[in-house]
Amino acid sequence: LCFAATSFLGVFASLLVLTRIDLVLRERAQYRDHTLFALVASFAALAVMLFTSPTSPLVQPRSVVGGHLIAVVTAIAFDYLTSSQHLHVLPQWVALGAVPGITVTLMTRSGLIHPPAVACAVIYLEGDPEIKNARWLF
Repeated sequence: LCFAATSFLGVFASLLVLTRIDLVLRERAQYRDHTLFALVASFAALAVMLFTSPTSPLVQPRSVVGGHLIAVVTAIAFDYLTSSQHLHVLPQWVALGAVPGITVTLMTRSGLIHPPAVACAVIYLEGDPEIKNARWLF
């Protein structure tokens, strides 16, 4: 019961802080003409993993940062291949299947496995213009 309560408090408090930061940034901060945002849906999965299994290799800082870096770079590269503003040599539906597979392959090869980062890549590719216009700020 104590572990469950601690897990609840950790997830609740961390997501509460992130949603508040997200709200403030949406209201006040502007980068060119696109709103910045701090809350990414994969943060919820990260919070659950951090507070329920903190010793797991999947939630160590090296894996969290490295996994997200691999995922976002892969997603943005594929966005350049699918976007009508850029090369547009690949249909989006192919990219939505390829990006998770390629991301997992790169994570496995580098030893930087972090499952929520794969979700982050898919969220970017499927994202609204507000998300995609952020490009490298994502």
